[in-house]
Amino acid sequence: MGLGLRVATGLMRWGSRNRKFGRQDCYTQSFVRPVDGQLSIATSREFEDGAAFFAPFEGSFSVADLAGKDVLDLGCGHGGRTAYYALYGKPRSIVGIEISLERTGVAKDSVGRMTEPGAVNFVVGFGEKLPFADGAFDLIISYDVFEHVQDLPEVLCECRRVLRPGGHLYALFPPYYGARTHHLDFVTTLPFIHYVFSPEVLVGAANQILTEQPQLRDAPLPAPGISYLGRMVLPRLNGTREKDFRRITAGIGFTKTDITLVPFAWGPGGFAKRMIRGFCRSMLSIPWPFTRDIFTGTIRSVLRK
Repeated sequence: MGLGLRVATGLMRWGSRNRKFGRQDCYTQSFVRPVDGQLSIATSREFEDGAAFFAPFEGSFSVADLAGKDVLDLGCGHGGRTAYYALYGKPRSIVGIEISLERTGVAKDSVGRMTEPGAVNFVVGFGEKLPFADGAFDLIISYDVFEHVQDLPEVLCECRRVLRPGGHLYALFPPYYGARTHHLDFVTTLPFIHYVFSPEVLVGAANQILTEQPQLRDAPLPAPGISYLGRMVLPRLNGTREKDFRRITAGIGFTKTDITLVPFAWGPGGFAKRMIRGFCRSMLSIPWPFTRDIFTGTIRSVLRK
């Protein structure tokens, strides 16, 4: 084991011992699959998190704005948030799309217990080739998905295609170099480790810990890959930075593009969190390139066809 791998593994272990970095089992079947007729834990957690999508829009977009609309939930996970949108937003129709038949199967099973028959539909598909007709939707919602897709420009082009004239895409996602955007939370939520170590080292360290504690994830992490941007990135991520997103959206042809950087530590919390948020907000006001992703919690975007 090389020095870098030993250091990264040690840091991950140290971070995991902190009670604030509680181990998450969201990559295990016990978390995902319904048991004995109960709702999937994953679906239930997503439903509880449904209101969290709207909070960063700070009143400019709410669940009530879904009323009477045809809505697409792009990257619906296990369907919990889609159910929240259906129950509290009262859309005319809502469809959740995911790349995994397993996820849509769990969503159909659990959400079917939470909503009226036919209230929500789930389909398998990819954002790069949406299985819908042109102009099928008034609204598209996407929550923490754009950092994962294989080809973000293609996804945005497809979103524009399936929107009706005047339709909106509302999306939240973290930039690749955000403090905790490494998506290794099932091992540790230590910030900035993807600034210090290469993707290869981080995958090796995470998999070393998984050999010791296999209950954290059903399978080891795959090897890092080259993203659509031509960069080596961590598994399941595409490396999109804030400036990449601005450049990409500028070339898609939306009639309105509103992109806002929500500071790290945004949301309710105590004094320490408010201080961190205030510091990050002030740093985002400085027009230096390096300040952007580091101090960003999520990118909030509103794109209109």
